[in-house]
Amino acid sequence: MTQQEQGFLIGRGRIHRLIGERGETPSCPEAKFKRGDVVKVRRNQSVGHFPAELIVLVAVPPGFSPDDAIADLVGKPRPLMKRVGWRAISYILCREGDQAIYNCRERDLLPSGKDPVEIGSVSAAP
Repeated sequence: MTQQEQGFLIGRGRIHRLIGERGETPSCPEAKFKRGDVVKVRRNQSVGHFPAELIVLVAVPPGFSPDDAIADLVGKPRPLMKRVGWRAISYILCREGDQAIYNCRERDLLPSGKDPVEIGSVSAAP
C-alpha cells in the first residue's frame, strides 16, 4: 500500500490510520463514448500533446474525481488526496502498449470511425 492510499491522524495520545475506501465509478449514461471506443484527440492547446488516437477506458461523470475513477478501474483503494472532478463529462483513456493514462474532457474528443476495441482487464504497472 503506497502513502497515497493511507494516512495517519495523531492526537490526544492516539494514532488513527486512515485508508482510502474502495468503490465503483458511477455510470454515465449521457456520455458520448463508451468503454473500448477508439477516439481522435483534437489538436488544441490543452490536449494537443496527447497521442492522436486513444482508447476509452471509462467515462467519468461531472464532479467525480478522475483519481477515484482510476483507482476504481484498477481495483485499488481510492487516494485520500485527489483532484476535483470537472463540471463536464471526462474520460480516462489509454493507448495500446503505453503505460501512460490520459484524462480528457468530452469536448476534446472526436469519433474516429474505427470499430471498438475489446478491453479485458486493466491493472496498474508494478
